[in-house]
Amino acid sequence: MTEFRKSKKYVSLSQEVKKKILEYIEKENLQPDDKLPSESQLTKMFKISRYTIREALALLEQEKIIYKIKGKGTFVNKKPIQIKSGLEYLDSITEIIRKFGYEPGTKWVSIEETIPTKDMVKKLNLKPKEKVITFKRIRTADGKPAAFLVDTVAKKILGNKKPDQINFESLFEYMEREFGIIIEYAISEIIPTFPTEEMIQYLGVDKNSLFLLLYQLHYDKEGRTIFYSLDYFDPKIFKFKVIRSR
Repeated sequence: MTEFRKSKKYVSLSQEVKKKILEYIEKENLQPDDKLPSESQLTKMFKISRYTIREALALLEQEKIIYKIKGKGTFVNKKPIQIKSGLEYLDSITEIIRKFGYEPGTKWVSIEETIPTKDMVKKLNLKPKEKVITFKRIRTADGKPAAFLVDTVAKKILGNKKPDQINFESLFEYMEREFGIIIEYAISEIIPTFPTEEMIQYLGVDKNSLFLLLYQLHYDKEGRTIFYSLDYFDPKIFKFKVIRSR
């Protein structure tokens, strides 16, 4: 198998080099219009063929991360969006995105009244035949999809009504403003996973793309479970950290 064949192994290699170039941009704190090393220099840096370097650069150019000027070189067009959030503090996604200097946005997928799963019945402390409302949204940072959020709440919490639309970026703010419910804390599990069929449809991602799933239960100050959340984060954008100590 030659490197010039469009095999899965080759595409994987190009993606890996693309990742290394992004890491270089971040490490060197390159700003828009800063010049990248030449193809020859990148070849020596990463110990990889020039053809693979060109393919990796082409991927970055397609995403408008870099641009080329003939006879002058390759330059940074915009810094890739990266959000590094600690899990010690319970900020809304809106607050996290805004904190890192990006403009938060929401693309609504649906607001549905559904029958809860057995896990939801248990975790939300529901009675037989109680319904739930599920909010599905794409959260964006500077217009770029960053997360696919699926948040479920007991219908009784919302006054036994299904809202037609929500005019808030943050569901935390919506619950506080409309129902006087303040989310105090959450218990989270982080699970690497592949995208759901809905995510493939609405985000246009490959079925083999990896996401970080935060399976979360959000509680109010009285200890009631308010939100049952399955939130999928793009790891190319979101980096979660945990402070550990002895």
